[in-house]
Amino acid sequence: MKKLLGLAAIVLCITACSSDDNTKTPSVNLNQLNKRWYYVATWVGGQKTDHKHEACGKDYLEFLDGGVAKDVDIYDCQEDPDVSTGTYAVDAGTNKLTTVLDGETIIYTINKLNSKELEAETTFNGLKIGYVFTSTP
Repeated sequence: MKKLLGLAAIVLCITACSSDDNTKTPSVNLNQLNKRWYYVATWVGGQKTDHKHEACGKDYLEFLDGGVAKDVDIYDCQEDPDVSTGTYAVDAGTNKLTTVLDGETIIYTINKLNSKELEAETTFNGLKIGYVFTSTP
């Protein structure tokens, strides 16, 4: 019986100590936010819809220094795309991103952010909506 208790203590110690060695890098690096983010897909109610871009250009959301946000919609390959300019703020403690574009405030939770990928979600009328972006045009 003492051997079993000793073995159990060793196993417990090994598993408790090993979790400290496997610290993961956070999936959100807020230093990567300021750039153009091209729409890839949207999730609504668990259904994924790929974003369809025009042949002449891609829609994007851009975060600039000074808290400036731009949402650019290229449609019908016109020279003048639809551009909404506003503001954004980030709460690093909660990974919440708040944008104000055309007077509409939206609060997102950033789930993933690195140099190439941005994934965020929000809730609208009780429905969870997720967005997937890439920094590569």
